[in-house]
Amino acid sequence: MSKATDIKARLDQLEAERLILTIEVRNELLRVAKELLPEAIRQAKGTPAKRAAAGKPATPARPGSPALLRLISRLAMRPLHIERPPKT
Repeated sequence: MSKATDIKARLDQLEAERLILTIEVRNELLRVAKELLPEAIRQAKGTPAKRAAAGKPATPARPGSPALLRLISRLAMRPLHIERPPKT
């Protein structure tokens, strides 16, 4: 075998390992996102205004923060096909 074919074989092996690791990381991120989803929905809803109790001021409504929910949805909706360079 020549040096060029050895290098090409090693690059192919590394590319295959990269694809596997990419899929494993994505799967783990989706598992964690599934656990965080109820909290993300709660954060996105915000809190309603509360009436004033005796001697206390009213609590204003706080808008929700959909940042975590947006992050989870981007991760879940990301395209699944992993690009591979064309074989030559």
